[in-house]
Amino acid sequence: MSIQIVWQHETFGRQIEHRVPVLNAELVLTRIGDVIIDASWQTAIDRNICDESTFVKQVRAYLMDPRRCLLEVQLLERGTAYSQKIWQALLNIPFGDVISYSALADKLGSGPRAVAQACKNNPYAGIIPCHRVVSKNGIGGFMGQSQGEMIELKRQLLAYERSMFEFVK
Repeated sequence: MSIQIVWQHETFGRQIEHRVPVLNAELVLTRIGDVIIDASWQTAIDRNICDESTFVKQVRAYLMDPRRCLLEVQLLERGTAYSQKIWQALLNIPFGDVISYSALADKLGSGPRAVAQACKNNPYAGIIPCHRVVSKNGIGGFMGQSQGEMIELKRQLLAYERSMFEFVK
């Protein structure tokens, strides 16, 4: 695994937002101190904001090829114990691979709808790769959408990962 997560129970301070450009989107990371409290995709890119911080560069390098770099992050502990179990399983899906909601549910002794709900509620969609979970008969949902710009972003992320995986072979 190329990511190391330390779960934090609480955090204090003021919020800082970072925008990480990836493909035709941005990963918007909200932090309090060193703790990430949200990591969500946004397709409307604000080209006027240019964050060249070391943190943004590390996150971008990880997103572009997590096999080649280690990302160490602190995330605010959120969600139910069940959701956290699903999110942990998502971290084990290799870069360039996908798994169906039902196959993941079978591995975890759960139901596909419950897995889909945990993916939908993932507050760290840009870090915990819920985009690698698909429907048996199609792309599935992404960030609460079943069509539209987030589904297109999911397609782009998966296509990018497949192309990088094939490139390295």
